[in-house]
Amino acid sequence: MAQRPQAAYDSDMLPEQSASSYANDPSTATVVIVTEPTRPNLHGDLPARLLLDSAQHIVGLDVVPDSPERIIVMLGPHEKVSRTEEVRVHIEHGGGSFRLQGHAAKLIAPGANPYVF
Repeated sequence: MAQRPQAAYDSDMLPEQSASSYANDPSTATVVIVTEPTRPNLHGDLPARLLLDSAQHIVGLDVVPDSPERIIVMLGPHEKVSRTEEVRVHIEHGGGSFRLQGHAAKLIAPGANPYVF
């Protein structure tokens, strides 16, 4: 039986959805990720895990990972995740808008994201 390579972040049975848009403004140290609003109880500043590739591009965002309201917003494939960073994220619009600011945004490579077309 063949085994798939182990990623730094595995996707088995996680509450995941795809991002619908992504914006990174390094001049204001702000990153915004938008997806379908599926978590109306999520709002305000909450813990999250940045899922980054080897070039510091964001592959995904794991929001409130220790909660039943957990949601993982993916921009790229799980296999590209090489490391994670604990951050805080500001959530609005029923879990449809995720804003990273300051230090958290600076962890992400500026410019275009290779996973967003």
